[in-house]
Amino acid sequence: MLVHLRGVSAGSLLRIFDRPATNLLVVLTMIALVPRLVAALFSQGYFAHDDHFLVIEAAGSWAAGFDYNNWLPWNQGGDPRPSGHSFFYVGLHYLLFTALKAVGLTDPKTVMVVVRLLHAVWSLVVVRTGYRIALHLSDERTAWRTGVFLALFYFMPFLSVRNLVEVACIPFLMLGAWQLVRAKDGPTTHHALLAGLWIGLAINVRFQTLFFAAGPGLALLWQRKWGQAFAYGAGVALPVLVLQSAIDLFLWGRPFAELTEYVLYNMANTTTYFDQPWYNYGLLLLGIFIPVFSLAVFFGFFRRPTPLVLWVPTALFLAIHSYFPNKQERFLFPIVPLFFVLGYVSWELWRTSSAWWAERERLWRGVLVFTWSINTLALVLLCFSYSKRSRVEAMVVLQGMDAVKGILIEDTYKQTAPMPPLFYSGKWDMSVEPWVDPKQDLHARLTVFPDSTRPNMVLFIGEEDLQARISRTTIAMGRLSLIERVQPGALDRLVHWLNPVNRNEVITIAEAVVPFVPARSTAAQ
Repeated sequence: MLVHLRGVSAGSLLRIFDRPATNLLVVLTMIALVPRLVAALFSQGYFAHDDHFLVIEAAGSWAAGFDYNNWLPWNQGGDPRPSGHSFFYVGLHYLLFTALKAVGLTDPKTVMVVVRLLHAVWSLVVVRTGYRIALHLSDERTAWRTGVFLALFYFMPFLSVRNLVEVACIPFLMLGAWQLVRAKDGPTTHHALLAGLWIGLAINVRFQTLFFAAGPGLALLWQRKWGQAFAYGAGVALPVLVLQSAIDLFLWGRPFAELTEYVLYNMANTTTYFDQPWYNYGLLLLGIFIPVFSLAVFFGFFRRPTPLVLWVPTALFLAIHSYFPNKQERFLFPIVPLFFVLGYVSWELWRTSSAWWAERERLWRGVLVFTWSINTLALVLLCFSYSKRSRVEAMVVLQGMDAVKGILIEDTYKQTAPMPPLFYSGKWDMSVEPWVDPKQDLHARLTVFPDSTRPNMVLFIGEEDLQARISRTTIAMGRLSLIERVQPGALDRLVHWLNPVNRNEVITIAEAVVPFVPARSTAAQ
């Protein structure tokens, strides 16, 4: 089906509709909506740590009257300090959760379906603006194919319904990019102001888009478009000043407290998490767009720096992130759609004017058939994936239990106990205690808990050496009753098969069924 869509020319669709540009965009929107709706309904769980624990867990706890991450100053004690996170995006989730709670919608899984559906609709902006930018830079045929790629690229629907700030900011960036090129002779002052407003909103979602925001201003100054440059800068500054200042003044009594802490933290932790080579993001772009097709996109982007107001911010964002040692793949997500639009359009303009490629049309068709074949398989897998299934479903099991006082995360085999997504349990007041050292006296650790919050549920992470781990825990907590064994999802199993470093996390849930008895040593002999 996807190969067939690729082969549908813009001309054949134009003959169907009286208003070709508008109706093509409607058709493209519908094509994009289908896999995003599927992903919203079936692609449960979370992709990475940050898209759940820095957004959903924080906002969900606030809506329930708690503060999971202790981000709020009145919950930090005598010397509160900002966490270095923008409260704009997570605050929107807090308002949504509060509104859903007010109408009686509190089931975590149902709430997350609503969240994913809203993100699915929001992500359509990327497809629509990408098509418009491509149409402005090329012709209807190239714009149509660009839009279809944006609609159906395997990673787009899956990431679109996640809660990553690196993805949620993309529609704002694309709206700003469209304003910068929609006028034939470059942005007017009005368009430059609107572009700045959209990109300023993106900064409120993801601070690092500041690097992108600088690009159009530099390009306009280079072109000596002083009025547009000033209007653009004012547009960027306005939402940053209004939203960030207002939020931080309310929370911390000073403007830009979170942004300042964000900068200081990243400067102090340039290599704390990852220290990857400068070319790492280049390899990512070559991989994510599926070789050999990705080589064409890469070549197209670097073949010519046009239009300058879009090329400069995209290249600047890529260059700065390539220079910075701490490289995580998701950091590059904000520019991936625009990089593709500029690269693919440039490639098509060059390829269709090349005599060499004119004689080898079948070769390019073969590249596209291969690309769409791989893409279709990956698209179906991701749209129906349930990422981090065992961690989520373990919390769902606890949601249905009334006697939970606290949970022990037992991971003495790998010694890297994962954080439990408490949002899905609906129990924010229970204690969470990781146990990763088998030589440590577990019973002594549990003794310090008051009876009301002492862990009485155990989550055994993984099945390695499970019986010995159960025996050690039983000595400390008394007899355990097996509640359930939660299996990982298909995607989790596939990732483990591809790279065993990624754990295939079967989670065994057990309950302590006898009263806790003090003064019993459980340290390993």
